[in-house]
Amino acid sequence: MKARIFVFKAMMVLLSAAFLDSCVEDTTIPTTDSAYVPVIYGTITDQNIRQGIQITSSRGYFDKKENARIADALVVLCEDSAAIHRTYILTQDSVGSGVYMTRDEMRGRPGWTYSLQVKMDFNHDGTVETYTAESKMPKKVDLDSLAIEKIKEGDYTMYAVNISAVDPKDENYYFGKYSINGKLYNAISKYILFDDMSLNGQKIRGLTIHYFFDKTDKDQFSDDDAKDMIFMSSGDKITLQVSNINKDYWDFISDCINQENGSNPMFGGPATNISTNISNGARGFFTAYCVSSASATAPAE
Repeated sequence: MKARIFVFKAMMVLLSAAFLDSCVEDTTIPTTDSAYVPVIYGTITDQNIRQGIQITSSRGYFDKKENARIADALVVLCEDSAAIHRTYILTQDSVGSGVYMTRDEMRGRPGWTYSLQVKMDFNHDGTVETYTAESKMPKKVDLDSLAIEKIKEGDYTMYAVNISAVDPKDENYYFGKYSINGKLYNAISKYILFDDMSLNGQKIRGLTIHYFFDKTDKDQFSDDDAKDMIFMSSGDKITLQVSNINKDYWDFISDCINQENGSNPMFGGPATNISTNISNGARGFFTAYCVSSASATAPAE
């Protein structure tokens, strides 16, 4: 199964990092700051919540400050089906936050198209620029169950994250977010990516999509490696959210992980070669997807 091969390779990369500190390619990264551009990031989900969009400015390569937040934009969200068209004017949740939200709770619907329009004078030159994006919400995939399996791989103890669900027909791409003992890991570097290339339209039973190392093995990794890893222990409760997403958003997540080691696009400045669906030279991403959740507890044995 392609998804199993994907996560197995990911696991082997982590295992190799414990033993290899050389054999790396000599790469030169250009660090000259380019012109600032808008960074627009937001998602519409099928959860009944106030949906939100964040707008910031990109930052310099060596700038450690948080992205400057854009507080004077006009943000319009539209949703369309074959028979219905609705428009929402989004406003900031608090003054100067740069987070624009629907006034009331709303839920996205699979098969509906969501479009975003942002108007602002980003360069403060007296001219209002318009930035747009569009996303059609894919079908929802319901998790039947989630199970955590404790396994041994050489000198390591690991927890395999296994899911069961029915994969819809056609080509589908998935990502997962998770919380452990109530702590949500929302940075892109912690997202789980997989697809259904070898599972199309099948009933998935116990598919392994990710591995966590046992916390007792933490001292076997260097401090630099360990600080970016998530460890689990017996008795930990994990809640997993899995979403069927559009291929372009899957590519965006993959680009962020590869380029930036997973900076959250809501707070970081995506590099210029990271894919985007925002028009007019802006960066970031706008997308719509459904969310399915399940929970499980890591076993002692």
